[in-house]
Amino acid sequence: MARMAPLLCLLAFLAGCGGGDDDKEGAQQTVRDFVTATRERDADAFCDELVTQEFLEQATGATGEQAAQSCKRELDSLTGVNVKVVRIVRTEVNEDTAMVTAVLARGGQELRQRLRLKKEDGDWKLAGSAE
Repeated sequence: MARMAPLLCLLAFLAGCGGGDDDKEGAQQTVRDFVTATRERDADAFCDELVTQEFLEQATGATGEQAAQSCKRELDSLTGVNVKVVRIVRTEVNEDTAMVTAVLARGGQELRQRLRLKKEDGDWKLAGSAE
């Protein structure tokens, strides 16, 4: 369970507790899709499409498909996740990595969150929180 801490911390936050324009837009869309998948508890999108394999494996302590399955079980167990992207404040792209600063709304509060992204298999995926 200790290895699940990074994933659980990121999910807990959401639950309550130099590239081109195409790359910037892609990274920003990934953040929007990540938040939507979290809110809608879309475990397939979240675990299979929106986070890096490295993040899954570090967060779950499992490898390969077992990491994705563990992620899906954790996401399925979440309740009361009502988070939305208010606005994207800043997006920095450096080759195959990006940092997106977004303002997220949850429970009537707006919180600023910096999210690290990485290109994996040609798609932007969440690699973790920067804070």
